[in-house]
Parts: sequence; structure tokens; C-alpha cells
Amino acid sequence: MKKNYIGARIEIELKSLIEKICIARGEDVSDFIRRSIRKELARLSFLSDEDKKALGL
Repeated sequence: MKKNYIGARIEIELKSLIEKICIARGEDVSDFIRRSIRKELARLSFLSDEDKKALGL
């Protein structure tokens, strides 16, 4: 799958919290952000039931 870049500005506190979570999980920040976006899209019913299930929703 071809990847594209999106930039976003967030509060320093939120960035620090995301980084702490990722360190604890041994996860890349980009992977965390991608999964978070997919979960929100699934919650809003923009993804298939199969995708929702894969995300644990």
C-alpha cells in the first residue's frame, strides 16, 4: 500500500503522553497515530465490520 504524509500540530503534553505510551508498548508513534485514526473512522462507521473487528471494536 502506498503511504502518504500528513502533518498535524498537537499540544506538547499530548505529544509527551503519546510518546510515553509508545515506549511502554514498544510501538512506533506513527503506528499509534495510524491505529488511532482507523479506530475513529471505524467508530464513525466509515470502515467495514471486518475492519472494526480487526481493531477490536
